[in-house]
Amino acid sequence: MRILLIYSNQSREMEPAAPVGLSYVASATQAAGHEVRLLDLAFSADLTRELAAAILAFKPEVVGLSIRNIDNVVSQRFVSPQDALREQVAVIRQHARKPDGTPVPLVLGGPAISILAERALSLFGADFANVGEGEVAFPALLHALEHGTPFSEVPGLCYLENGIARRNRTLLLPDFHRSGMQQFVQWKNYQQSGGTWPVQSKRGCGMKCTYCAYPLVEGAKLRLRPPGEVVDEIEQVLRDVKPRTFEFVDSTFNTPASHAIEICEEIIRRKVKASFTVMGLNPRDVPPELFPTMKRAGFNSMLISPEAGCDTMLNNFRKGFTMEHVNTCVDRARTSGMKSFWFFMLGGPGETLETADETLRFMETRLTGRQFLSVVFTGIRILPDTELARQAIAEGYINAETDLSSGVFYHSPLVSEQALIDRVTLGFSRNPCIVHAADGAVSDRQRKLYAWLDRLGVASPYWRFLPDFLSLPPIHYLRNKYPSGMAAGTP
Repeated sequence: MRILLIYSNQSREMEPAAPVGLSYVASATQAAGHEVRLLDLAFSADLTRELAAAILAFKPEVVGLSIRNIDNVVSQRFVSPQDALREQVAVIRQHARKPDGTPVPLVLGGPAISILAERALSLFGADFANVGEGEVAFPALLHALEHGTPFSEVPGLCYLENGIARRNRTLLLPDFHRSGMQQFVQWKNYQQSGGTWPVQSKRGCGMKCTYCAYPLVEGAKLRLRPPGEVVDEIEQVLRDVKPRTFEFVDSTFNTPASHAIEICEEIIRRKVKASFTVMGLNPRDVPPELFPTMKRAGFNSMLISPEAGCDTMLNNFRKGFTMEHVNTCVDRARTSGMKSFWFFMLGGPGETLETADETLRFMETRLTGRQFLSVVFTGIRILPDTELARQAIAEGYINAETDLSSGVFYHSPLVSEQALIDRVTLGFSRNPCIVHAADGAVSDRQRKLYAWLDRLGVASPYWRFLPDFLSLPPIHYLRNKYPSGMAAGTP
């Protein structure tokens, strides 16, 4: 069958995210004997025209649409792709048709669909939605469509039966391998925009964080790839594509730390010449040798997500670690020589002005200097089927019928949203390397800077230069005088 897989994520909240998950699905679909085209529209200047042209030229028998994000999860600068996605679905329905004129099957997948599940069918008007890992589920659905076998046998499939939405149990792969993304993606556009090549060294997350949907997307069971196989993939991509920076996009790279260290040691042993960064580090498991080994392997930066700077809120979020772990992580990050990007959220259940002040004072006094960057969210996105959603229902903050597919945020009733925002504003007056998430996504000016850095051959991620920029006295003065985008309730 001719299968068209569409990636239309144009979000620039930080850096462009390449379609690693969809590439896994495309590779598996090819291996099952189908003719596959992955249409990457991340940099399209006229997305609907290019989408229509691709459909008419390829004449797919099944279309898969990957949806990465529900929205940008920023309460004061809320952006949702849902209207744009419905427009794309309309284009698909108009042009992707069988010889008899009826529409070809439309299948939704991606992280957002694993969160929305069967809700996505009515939300976007699709025939099917795949929850969980698509490498097995999507080829199984194609087999069912070709041979008329029951949809109930397809793992993770959401579909309509007599007008009623059904959802099958998901199937987690016992192991997984390389993505094969190099055969589907034109990397030049990503690199010029500060992109990093994504690598998965594990899947699954057994943490119990109340707000997080990672266990819905990847399951709770941790599945580790052999370190040698991970580095095999990196070396293959270096030969084929030559990206400057690889990013480990595991939910937590250092869970367990021994696995992360083994990967770094294998990179060192093979003398791999590349830069590396990591999307998520857990402050709980940072043995003394972790950061030095990462640095020797070529890591230039890391993202660390404590979410709070006080024990009360760490406990409320069920993070599984304490401020003792966080402070040890700060000390070891400071001596590592790597830039680090720290994420915090204010306004969760039990948040007060006192707990928020404790978190901000931690940022103001501990995450100082041009080695650290801290971003703060005020208000927490309530995602379906998370512990936070259940807690909000129990509190009467929302009810069981509340539509969580659109932007619903939790703001602690114990402190006003504006008071939290005002405290963040005071925070960046004291430490210029504190940023509120509402300050904005990557601007056109930043994109031009990224292109210039790319021409100079500078390794990404380029956010690591932001602390130097924010620390410039004129910039610090202007941010204090004109704080932007941070009013409570701002859309």
